[in-house]
Amino acid sequence: MLNYKSAILLSAMSVLTIAGIKAQAPEKSEDVMLQGFYWDSQKVTGWKQLTSMAEELGENFTCIWLPPSASAEGYTGVGETNVGYHPRIWNNQNSCWGTAADLKTLISTLHNNGVKVIADIVINHRAGYTSWVSFPEDNFGTYGTYQLTAAHVCKTDEVNTDSSAGAEYGTATGAADTGDNWSGARDLDHTSEYVQNDIKAYLNWLKGEMGYDGWRYDLVKGFGATYVGIYNDASKPYISVGEYWDGSYDKVGAWIDGTGKKSMAFDFPAKYAIFNDGLAKSNYSKMSWIEDNTTWRPAGMIHHANYRRYAVTFIDNHDSYRDGNKYTGEVSQAYAVLLASPGIPCVFFPHWNSSYKPTINKMISIRKLAGITSESDVTVTQRSTYYESYSKGERGTLICRIGSAAPSAAPEGYTKVAEGFNWRYYLDDACAGVEGVESDSNEATVGVVEGGIYVINPNAEQVRVYSTDGKVMAQSSATESSLSLAKGIYIVKVGSKAEKVLVK
Repeated sequence: MLNYKSAILLSAMSVLTIAGIKAQAPEKSEDVMLQGFYWDSQKVTGWKQLTSMAEELGENFTCIWLPPSASAEGYTGVGETNVGYHPRIWNNQNSCWGTAADLKTLISTLHNNGVKVIADIVINHRAGYTSWVSFPEDNFGTYGTYQLTAAHVCKTDEVNTDSSAGAEYGTATGAADTGDNWSGARDLDHTSEYVQNDIKAYLNWLKGEMGYDGWRYDLVKGFGATYVGIYNDASKPYISVGEYWDGSYDKVGAWIDGTGKKSMAFDFPAKYAIFNDGLAKSNYSKMSWIEDNTTWRPAGMIHHANYRRYAVTFIDNHDSYRDGNKYTGEVSQAYAVLLASPGIPCVFFPHWNSSYKPTINKMISIRKLAGITSESDVTVTQRSTYYESYSKGERGTLICRIGSAAPSAAPEGYTKVAEGFNWRYYLDDACAGVEGVESDSNEATVGVVEGGIYVINPNAEQVRVYSTDGKVMAQSSATESSLSLAKGIYIVKVGSKAEKVLVK
């Protein structure tokens, strides 16, 4: 058997995920994201702890969402309890999760392992520093310096309605809030050009100074969707995703449209329909919705071609995990569905950092092998006594079956590649035969690179590459060679040894 160099494969996977970037929602994205924290997980997922995991993270994920990194209300030191959702000083990146220097080290180390880093952006509101509307200067160096005041706080904020604001009562003179009110801190006036410029500078500083790649916008119900589009135009993140917490397909879709389709959104409709109301209750009929009265798809934003590109799917997050919105069913079944569905899947750290880790990692590798993307055509073919879906990837088709009533035998032309408690994965035979193993320096090594394969052939044996119908596509006897090939599955023979490889 030919051997793959793991380093080459890791490099190829990182190249593979760089899909066409448009409107902060990558086209046909093969990204898999990790939410790298949970509530009060500072001593488990602080910057130093995540840095030590960077190699393992890079083997499985292409993006990681970090918690808010700005110094926040109640911050008393690294490792202390304060998640960071009431920021006080945007340009101070010393937080309960670690120091600014630790954060830079983490981001750099993740980048070296092929992982893009998503910042948690809290700009709906701002905590006062010494009083309700006293804000420190935002000094972003070459990106600009700004000083927010009561004039930049919405006039509908509590500082104008709650007499406990003391001497600052009634001082906010910004425009009315463009979204829902948040009583815990001061709601910023996003209609103000000054506030907009401050936020633009902040985001560009986070990219240029700290090294972040993209944004997760917190509490986007709190301000108009159009402003997310404005901020993304200015900062050009790799990925933008908004937390529009609502189970309504229409409302989440309207928010995405309101940004000018310049941001993705978390697929709360899928979270509730597929997982909480469907799978957790073994009610398979609720796990799919019909698209345009023609085809059953996994439920949520991902059920429709208009929005699946803009959906980040998930089972739980830091908020839902600690309240009545938690998924209560079998975790491995939930990830079998999630990782066989379109959208960009976001794995939750407590689910991954557990006994489920090997299973989730294997599911991710199968998703990548089949080439399931954010826009893949996924059809639900069984939705009564069990759940079954066919996911057409860029390189193969994946069948997912859930439920005790689901047949265990592989359909003709498919191979069972993974199974667990009342769930199974099947890949089409051509795709299922492609596998990689650790390299051995005494044998020939074939690695997949962009646009072909790279062969390390210490014994200078004859190398031939065949298409699956037997046609010779390339050949060489050099000790090292790079052979250009179109995307597809090939048979590579070195001497008497042969193996399938996949050019992505």
